[in-house]
Amino acid sequence: MIKIKLTLMFVVFSVLSIVFNGCGIDNTDENIVGNNLVSATVIDDINASVMLNIVKAKIDANATNAFGYKAVKITYKTKGQNNEDITASGLLVIPSATEAYNAYRISQGETPFSISAICDNHGTIFTNAEAPTNTEVANGIPDYSLAVSTTGYAGFALIAPDYIGYGDSNNIVHPYMLKKASARASLDMIRASIRYMTDNNILFNGQLYISGYSQGGYTAMALAQDIEENHSDEFKLMGVAPMAGPYDLKGLGDIEVNATHLMQYPAFLEYIVSSYSQYNTNITLDDILNSDINKTTFNPLFMGDYNGTVIQVSTFGLSAQGGYKEYNASKLFSASFINDYQNNQNNAVKVAFEENSVYNWKPKSKIYLIQCEQDEIIPLSMTETAYNKFIENGATDINKTIIPTVMLSQQQDATHPFIHANCATEAYGAAINWFNQIRSGEIK
Repeated sequence: MIKIKLTLMFVVFSVLSIVFNGCGIDNTDENIVGNNLVSATVIDDINASVMLNIVKAKIDANATNAFGYKAVKITYKTKGQNNEDITASGLLVIPSATEAYNAYRISQGETPFSISAICDNHGTIFTNAEAPTNTEVANGIPDYSLAVSTTGYAGFALIAPDYIGYGDSNNIVHPYMLKKASARASLDMIRASIRYMTDNNILFNGQLYISGYSQGGYTAMALAQDIEENHSDEFKLMGVAPMAGPYDLKGLGDIEVNATHLMQYPAFLEYIVSSYSQYNTNITLDDILNSDINKTTFNPLFMGDYNGTVIQVSTFGLSAQGGYKEYNASKLFSASFINDYQNNQNNAVKVAFEENSVYNWKPKSKIYLIQCEQDEIIPLSMTETAYNKFIENGATDINKTIIPTVMLSQQQDATHPFIHANCATEAYGAAINWFNQIRSGEIK
């Protein structure tokens, strides 16, 4: 549930063997081309020599090759939580191989480089400025670091939806932790991205992977379930790597909605309250919030103008130092709501959480669950519950990795206080390495 500004250095951990190895496996494109693309605007066009300098400076000083890339803002049609028509946006980043590399492939009896794609779903953001299309800046310098690593270095196309409520749809309430709209926005971004690649003669080989961290892990799971259950004739899923997501929302609520439970970062819970109160007619702020909280000014805090620190200060009067402080849940939730949630199985929020959880299904695709063992924001039980339920439901290709805190390159300090955020570096490294093993045929 946290937005991670990924550093490039994580690629050293797991991707040093990826560049120009196993890229572009021949594969029949089994994905259906979408018809929902509205427009496409090139934001950045970085050549391979510039990327190589970046790779040498930030990833591998001994690197001899890198991919150039083109970053494209995709504007597309999708549907919202209530099936309303929405024009949304996202970032498509496409690797470009040099003529020398394609010549080398041909000399080895291989076909020219073709592209596999990762749909990555970002973690929680509070401001519209953090949306992928706004983070990738048009100044000739790659700024969206995940695009640099997955695309410029590892050679995957990156499909990164802004989500409803950000980018071109930032006038709409973001459906935070709502299963239907979360999956649909990413699904339609994939469709529009495939259309763009098809229309521009970009050799997409049909291999589609899904990843996401925190809120993005939740969205990745919702998207994979939606594709498998409703759109299996459209897409060929090669692997899904949900990381540190709140897959069991009811289970998370059982932990968090407790008068004495300390909230590690209250803005996340506030965001859920705001979203669910605006998208469910039987859930209101008056039902949920502590009487000390101003209900009139609460929901406007989540329209993309304020960061998590401002939101928490506005709600609780927290010290701005560090932007967080541990308060127990009774500071946010009313005593009557806490009592009803704990004792009434028909509590409206509890029922909504159950309906929007994403762990109780039977995946057919390869699933790789990744999380840090001491994650203080998303309980490790979220990953364990999903893993165990998948096995119980009969899934046969489920994997998980629990990363020890001692393995993190970024340890906790005053500037980086949360293991949850610090873990993203290693989690993404493991996910990309796993995708590459599938792409190269090492994992069947």
